[in-house]
Parts: sequence; C-alpha cells; structure tokens
Amino acid sequence: MENTKLIKSATVIDRILKILQGFALAGVIVPAIFIPLTLIFGEKVIASSSRLDLGDVKLVLTGDAFAYMDLAHIKTSIIFMLLGGIVAAAALWYCLRVLRQILSPMKDGTPFVSGIAAQVRRLGWTVLVGGAVAELGRVVASVFEIRAHHLEQLLDPNAVSSVSLNYSVSLWFVVTALILFFLSYVFRYGEELQRQADETL
Repeated sequence: MENTKLIKSATVIDRILKILQGFALAGVIVPAIFIPLTLIFGEKVIASSSRLDLGDVKLVLTGDAFAYMDLAHIKTSIIFMLLGGIVAAAALWYCLRVLRQILSPMKDGTPFVSGIAAQVRRLGWTVLVGGAVAELGRVVASVFEIRAHHLEQLLDPNAVSSVSLNYSVSLWFVVTALILFFLSYVFRYGEELQRQADETL
C-alpha cells in the first residue's frame, strides 16, 4: 500500500518537474535571443524610454534627460541581467533533471537505491555554483545600471549635496546548498540501511 502511494506520488511529481523543465529551457532560450537584439538595438530602445527606475523611486524624465545617462552602460547592464537569467534558468533545468533522476527509482517503489545521495550532493553543488554565478551577474548588472545614471547632474545641486549608492547581495543559494548537502547525508544513511536490509533478505 505504501509503495503504491510512493509510486503514484513520484509519477505525478515527475510529470510536474518535466513541465517545469520545459519552462526552464524557455528561460534559457528567450534571453539568449534577446542578447544579440540588445547589442544591435539596445541604445535605440533605451533612448525611447522616458522612465528611470531606482527601486522604490521611479522618475518620469522630460526634455534632454538622456544627456545625464550613459546608454552603453545601461545596455551592458541589460546584457549582464540576461546572462544571469540564462545561468539561473540553466541551473534550474539541470536541478530539475537531477530531481527527476532521484524520483526515477521512487516510481518503482524503491526510494533508497545506491547513488541517490551522490545525486542530491550534485544538486547542492549546482545550486551553490549556479546561484553564485547568477547573483554575480545581477550585482554586476546593478553596478552598470547605477553608474549609467549621472544622478548628481540630474538632481538639483542646490538641494542635493551628495548621492550614495548601496549594493545588496542575496545568499539564498548558500543556505539551499547547505540543506541539500545535509539531505545527501540522510540519503546516504538510508542507502546503507537499504543495503543492510537487502543483505539480510
């Protein structure tokens, strides 16, 4: 009875992961298409915009506002954001693939087969490296975007004496990777118990 539930659950989860893998693949392809388009048409598209997004503050620009901006920096920022998105989507696709490999024996009713712990550990490394590269791309993109705006010229110098910029880094991928590394030890213990049970039988 329990094995039947495990098999059904693993089969349903595998189908969902397969669909998510398709979305992750699209997340790699679409930004890859936009990179050459940004290189070719980026400055024209940016120059046609009249909004400046500074997080919680959004400015609507008028007149010759783009004289206060470095369009090449903004284009570089967009490219780094797209590259970070590609890395994140590729890492997600690979993580989903590994998860489906982990689920494969569960669909046969055997959750603790040899090699699952190694796959969970591989999942942890993928999250750690992929998350770090994607976060680096996001930070570099933010640096280029912020440096593209000459805020000290855009703002009234009589009212604003200085402009300070803050960069933030998220470490979600480190915590997730540590949890996966811990789970790999749990699975390794389960594999050992399964091996001992098989030898007893």
